[in-house]
Amino acid sequence: MFTFVVTCYNQAHFVLQALESVKYQIREFGRGQAFQLIVADDGSTDGSPDAVRGWLRGNGGLFAEERLLFRRENGGICVNYVEALKCIEGERFIVLNGDDLLAPYNVFEITDRLDEADIVCTAFLKFTGFGEMIRTYGTYLEVALQNFIRGGTLRRAVRLGCPVMGTAVYRKSLLTEEVLEFILKFRTVNDRACFQKILGENKDIRVAYVNRPFVLYRISSTSISNFNSPTRLLHNKEVARLCRVEREREKSAVMRFLLLWQEKAAYFRTSSNGFLRLFRFFSPYFAIMSWLWLRHHGEIVRMERELVDSYWEACGAHYRRMEEEAGKPGSSG
Repeated sequence: MFTFVVTCYNQAHFVLQALESVKYQIREFGRGQAFQLIVADDGSTDGSPDAVRGWLRGNGGLFAEERLLFRRENGGICVNYVEALKCIEGERFIVLNGDDLLAPYNVFEITDRLDEADIVCTAFLKFTGFGEMIRTYGTYLEVALQNFIRGGTLRRAVRLGCPVMGTAVYRKSLLTEEVLEFILKFRTVNDRACFQKILGENKDIRVAYVNRPFVLYRISSTSISNFNSPTRLLHNKEVARLCRVEREREKSAVMRFLLLWQEKAAYFRTSSNGFLRLFRFFSPYFAIMSWLWLRHHGEIVRMERELVDSYWEACGAHYRRMEEEAGKPGSSG
């Protein structure tokens, strides 16, 4: 059983595109497998649950099992995320936000690499709400850096709440009760809290990286990916709290100082003062980024260009195709 998890909140139209991208993966690459679909809606008020039910009436035959977790009240990203994770049947799974899409490439090739690695970090491309791919190479610096963050550097980066491994895939067996309980201490930093706890519990984690789009991230006025959205401001405060929680149990004076420094840098991101926001660049995370960029500059530039130039056109066409499929009569019942 392979599981697709789709989390949703007030994304009645976009979630249909996300589901169409799941259907595309199954029909193009998923032959011979059984699939579970979990859709977790966090108390939407725009008819998202009805849209999902309508889509399933026309596409339910794709799945051996369907779980619809529709909350009556909004509980936050982390609550919605954990409730969905608890329902996963198989060892391999993918979590997709309701306003994003799976890229048009075989995602099962990525999850098959879990035979050799515990966590597989993946790339992504960003696109606007109008379907335009963001093709600025520097946008994907943090993506390429995943190829070089390893061992102690990776562990320190994750403990500092750094935005790495956001689209990574891993085995369900890594999701212990302690990991799930830790995620529930927060509201929006589900991925960061998850990986922070996983790496804290497992000292010999094997990590791989694939420089190919796995997810297409939508940049909207309310998404976390939009640096000016209210959701992003709340997210930055949550990152600061993540550092504070880690600092309270840290024994090393040096690491406690770095965590405090990173915590303050996260708060600077929420400031309405442009000058104060500049201080976010003086942080341990940006020090790690700068060190890796200087050390691997040529390879990073090559990977950024490879990621954008090789895939943006096909991903743009895929976005438009999923949009058309989601808009066809009967796609929502």
